[in-house]
Amino acid sequence: MPNSLIEIDPEVKKEITALSLSMGLSDSETVKMLMEKNNQLSRDIKQITKELSLLKERELEAFVIGDVLSDGIYIIDSKGIIIAVNKAFTKMTGIEENEIIGHPVEELINRSIVQKPIGRVVLEKKEKLSATIVMKDKKIVITGNPIFDNNGDVTQVLIVMRDVTELVKLQDQLEHTEKMTQKYRDELQYFRSKEIHKSELIGNSTRMHQLKELITQVAQVDATVLITGETGVGKEVVAREIHKMSPRKKAPYIKVNCAAIPESLLESELFGYEKGAFTGAQNKEKLGLFEIANSGTILLDEIGEMPISLQSKLLRALQEKEIRRLGGTKSIKLDVRVIAATNQKLEHQVAEGKFRQDLYYRLNVVPIHIPPLRMRKEDIPLLINCFLEKFNEKYKQNKSFEIAAIELMQQYNWPGNVRELENIIEQLVVIIKEPVIKPHNILNITDNSNIISDFFDKKDLTLKQAVDMVEKQIIEKALKTYGSTHKAAVVLGVSQPTVLRKARELGIKTSN
Repeated sequence: MPNSLIEIDPEVKKEITALSLSMGLSDSETVKMLMEKNNQLSRDIKQITKELSLLKERELEAFVIGDVLSDGIYIIDSKGIIIAVNKAFTKMTGIEENEIIGHPVEELINRSIVQKPIGRVVLEKKEKLSATIVMKDKKIVITGNPIFDNNGDVTQVLIVMRDVTELVKLQDQLEHTEKMTQKYRDELQYFRSKEIHKSELIGNSTRMHQLKELITQVAQVDATVLITGETGVGKEVVAREIHKMSPRKKAPYIKVNCAAIPESLLESELFGYEKGAFTGAQNKEKLGLFEIANSGTILLDEIGEMPISLQSKLLRALQEKEIRRLGGTKSIKLDVRVIAATNQKLEHQVAEGKFRQDLYYRLNVVPIHIPPLRMRKEDIPLLINCFLEKFNEKYKQNKSFEIAAIELMQQYNWPGNVRELENIIEQLVVIIKEPVIKPHNILNITDNSNIISDFFDKKDLTLKQAVDMVEKQIIEKALKTYGSTHKAAVVLGVSQPTVLRKARELGIKTSN
């Protein structure tokens, strides 16, 4: 076949002969070599064609993917000519593909689409760049990504346009929310600090000053405190004061009324329980109040009511500073300050075998006894005014007390202490219609408060004798304080003839 080709085309024969002479080959060898070169070239062309086809397919796939993205995409070549855009680009800019393909990237600036020729800058600097622009009242982040060839030259730039308007709004809202949160946090901290420094212990008597000094001293150490005193003297108030003045003031303060929780539940409430620890337990673990109070303070109120069977576990918690949940085997270390309170005499309970002696000693490290109200009657006017202000605000009233009414209340021994006094003030604010509370108003609610019973000790007095005794004390006090029957009558809310008649009946001497 090669010979016939050479014979048909003399010019080709001359070229082959010349090539053969230059290479030192025969004509047939030269033809064979040329045929092999031709075959190799054909194979290379097929491979290149195949690779180009794959590249076109990948480019097509890339733009199919690009078309489903919400980000606008356009591509420029090394001369800054736009060669491709996706559907999101046309939607964002309002420019159709046939209007922009083949145009220089500056056309976007001319059409007021963008303000910065970021594509050109990427071509010059050969690095990825980003910028934020405003387009049609929307904030757009444009990012230019250079595409390099094997020589390190930028052949194309892929520009992505992302609408961040909603994201910026959310960010602004988040910043606003964070500022408001910080504002409320600061306000809360302010009021909390005011609350911390505002003492709930009301009173200026010598006993109260001594109590306040002791609380201030005790609050700075972590020793266990046992608060004792009659019902209603304010044992919980003292416990809160100790916590508020202590280094633990920002940590939890947990109050547990040992008398209010059934004996069968008290252990699980205090120490928690593990899953399935007992019949009826929830199918999950439960934190006890000791764990909840961790790093803070726990008040065990009415500690004298704690069952003897549970006292040993409490003793272990105090000694080892750890607890074990009901049904659990693992000890849990805790850092809790324990304050106990009771209106009972624990030493008597120890003697009767109702309270563990070792637990009593462990609790009674720092004893604080709160004096009853009858031992600090000079604090009663201040307490009355504080409670009056509280309940006036609560019930939208503007009540006040006559001096004689306050003096009358100072004569009472208040077996219910501060709690009873507070209850009486609330009753007076709610029940009395007149703006000024007078002595007879107090006597009118004695069936609820038992206030009369403390004015006499004899049990065989008749009702009339009891009333006469009370009236005599009140009228004598009013006459002594105000000096005349006229002024006493005004204070007592009755007429002067009534005062004169009552004084005469009760054997009270009057000057007028």
